[in-house]
Amino acid sequence: MTAALRFTLQGRICRWALVVLATLLLLMLAALVFAGRWMAVGKGNPEPADVVVILAGSYDRTLHAADLYRKGMARRVVVSRPVPEPVHLRLAERGIPVTPEEDTHKRILTHLGVPGSAIDVLPGYARNTRDEAAALARYMGERSLRVIVVTSPFHVRRAAILVGRRLGQAQLIQVVATPYEEFEWRWWRDPASARAVLLELAKLLYFVVQRDPGQ
Repeated sequence: MTAALRFTLQGRICRWALVVLATLLLLMLAALVFAGRWMAVGKGNPEPADVVVILAGSYDRTLHAADLYRKGMARRVVVSRPVPEPVHLRLAERGIPVTPEEDTHKRILTHLGVPGSAIDVLPGYARNTRDEAAALARYMGERSLRVIVVTSPFHVRRAAILVGRRLGQAQLIQVVATPYEEFEWRWWRDPASARAVLLELAKLLYFVVQRDPGQ
């Protein structure tokens, strides 16, 4: 092979490599642009269920769960019990009480008309969504319950994946987004939405790499 031919082949390979790289970059850009819309896939109007489950996090989720209960969409409301934050433990050591998140959920629910007798707490403490899915499975046991899971708009996709993998397709599970929490699917326009999307993308990447998401 002559030097001129080798040079020509190398030039073609470089051009094809640049085309492939540019295509990958465009695909990545498109994925980022539509990431917010892809994440927020929850039904706006869920079907009636037996229980509404509130995943730990924003109390905007609690507001929507109370709405669903008052509309007769479920007979019971179930709240998650997250592991206390380290700072809460440090405050408790200094005699500064911190209200557990699940107690705040209960207080909001009862204030909004949900009777205490209709509120349950998932068993155990949850560090993340994976733990909450496992706790929900323990709560359901052998019962075939219809469940509405309430979470944040940007968290719907990942929560549906985790809960679905834990409970399987036999259970009727609906994962919905609270309408009270603002989320701009064009996330680059809003700092809060941008932080949420980028964090969720990191967690989804961890899910793909580890096949056992830690959050």
